Amino acid sequence: MYKNSIFSKLLKEPLLHFLLIGVGLFYLSSQLNKEKDENTMQQIIINTSKLDRISRAFIEENGRKGTDIELQERVKRDIKEEILYHEALALGLDKDNIVIRHHLAQKMQYLFEDISIIDEPEDEVLKKYLQENPKKFNKPFDEIKYQLKNEWISKELKKENEIFYENLKSHYKIMIDNDVRKSLNMRVL
Repeated sequence: MYKNSIFSKLLKEPLLHFLLIGVGLFYLSSQLNKEKDENTMQQIIINTSKLDRISRAFIEENGRKGTDIELQERVKRDIKEEILYHEALALGLDKDNIVIRHHLAQKMQYLFEDISIIDEPEDEVLKKYLQENPKKFNKPFDEIKYQLKNEWISKELKKENEIFYENLKSHYKIMIDNDVRKSLNMRVL
């Protein structure tokens, strides 16, 4: 009977009602937000193409095919790296980091160098290039044709990359403080 009286007193206590309502609301809220969180969560997808890249990287590093266990470890490492990468971006750790900025700019440079396509030059084009640069080349055309072609292609790729960069640059408004301009004696970029 003593237990019933304590229990009945507790049931009449407003603080207990408040706590029970709070727990109920907390549970309800967590269940509703669970659906939202699942829809807005970042996705990390490991598909066959990603697995192929991981496998090729393993072969390049080790000179052999990876075992299933080794590749599973690489996949786990890749997932961990991807999660840490996204969290670092979310925290803004990429901002004002000169090493990261340089690395990303370098990757971008490689990217548009890879997509630049230059057709093989005709012999007439190479001969004209030779005539335009007589001091650079002092051997007959047939002996330096390969060297001429490589240099010409390199020069054309550089031109294409510069055009591509200028196109990218046109999407940005670049503002340089007047004090910086004066100190560096700059007019335009």
